[in-house]
Amino acid sequence: MRTAMELAEHGQFTAAPNPLVGCVIVSKACRIIGQGWHKAYGGPHAEVEAFESIAPEDKALLSESTWYVTLEPCNHEGKTPACAALIERIKPKRVVIGMMDSNPAVTGGGMERLRRAGVAVEEGCLAGELAWQNRRFFWNAHEKRPWVVLKWAESSDGFMDGRPSARRLPGAGGFPITSEAARPMTHAWRALEQGIAVGAGTALIDEPQLNVRSIEAPSPRIILLDPDGCIGSKHTLLLRNPSLIHVIGETFATTATHTCAWRVSEGLDVLLERLYAQFNLSSLLIEGGASVLNDFLKQGAWNEVKRWTSPVAIGSGLPAPALPEGTLPLPDGRASAGRAGEDSWQNRLHPRHAFD
Repeated sequence: MRTAMELAEHGQFTAAPNPLVGCVIVSKACRIIGQGWHKAYGGPHAEVEAFESIAPEDKALLSESTWYVTLEPCNHEGKTPACAALIERIKPKRVVIGMMDSNPAVTGGGMERLRRAGVAVEEGCLAGELAWQNRRFFWNAHEKRPWVVLKWAESSDGFMDGRPSARRLPGAGGFPITSEAARPMTHAWRALEQGIAVGAGTALIDEPQLNVRSIEAPSPRIILLDPDGCIGSKHTLLLRNPSLIHVIGETFATTATHTCAWRVSEGLDVLLERLYAQFNLSSLLIEGGASVLNDFLKQGAWNEVKRWTSPVAIGSGLPAPALPEGTLPLPDGRASAGRAGEDSWQNRLHPRHAFD
């Protein structure tokens, strides 16, 4: 099962909004004869990939085989056929499932179908670790909103930007806090989430790219939080990103192809529900600015915090948000802090999440 979980991780940048799933097929003689993972949304599921990887000479071993699957095989047809139907047709001796699928279209149905077919089914292997691996997927299923990660960088004395307000003018460009050594991890954090959100003020002043450049991975979809209609049609973000989602008040005009109507008075919970319902965003990285980050913190509309801290003090400027009290470390002994060059990072969970 741990091998299957490691295989599932290969889909971390491409499977969303589907879950990460891995599958390992083992012969009666305890030899792996097939393995696979869900590579991309809309593509073959892990069970199909594992089955198709089996060498022709090993197909005769399937009737006595054991399948290890990190998530309950689906029992419904969507973009692909039901995986439970494939396993039912093959009828292996045993299927070991890491976690039951919380999707109402699946929950328990895949396991029951296999049991009715005479396959021995076991469930609950490494369930805690697998819950963390698919935290976004399970959160989506239960809450109907994206998993939200807040990310910022601050100086050793607690500032996000060392410039006085008079110098934080439109088009002034970003103010670097961390060194180049932090960039690959920062871009990996971006690639893990389906969307990346920034407030209108930050878009106007810093003109950020909000893409992935330091690693081989797709860039997240940009969400521009602009409820007061501050961003004009000629802004770089709108011109360069046709898939950008412009979150804007109902009374303001926009040239963006994809829009989400929202007023600040409605609260962030409403915004997150709309982004999920309209665009099926499984996760969202909030990159700033400070006002937006503080609003998410105050309203409790977040799941993780990822914070960089530079060893350099800048004396004054824009204060960084305060890390909330009671945050939790990552589960199962995963690193919740570390370093990249001279910069240090922390990764903490909202107190509502207790994966152990």
